[in-house]
Amino acid sequence: MLEFQVGQIVKSKAGRDKDHYFIIIEDLGEYVYLVDGHLRKLEKPKKKKKKHLQTINVIVNDLKEQIIEGYKITNADIRKALELYVDDLLEVN
Repeated sequence: MLEFQVGQIVKSKAGRDKDHYFIIIEDLGEYVYLVDGHLRKLEKPKKKKKKHLQTINVIVNDLKEQIIEGYKITNADIRKALELYVDDLLEVN
């Protein structure tokens, strides 16, 4: 079974958001809550089945710690993290 954890960057494999990148903010077993800071903000995260996600071996440790410890994060934090890591991922591929 695929490993998912809070703070991990994932890519959607299905649905209207196919090929979009997100960060996991909550793990509910079969489902996870995702945000991207643009279309899916912290105020209204996307609930999605794990089988519809592609794992990427990138975990944003700063965000992970803030989420787990209950510190407030902003949509700007999410956007900055995705821009930084996704741009690097796209350059590699």
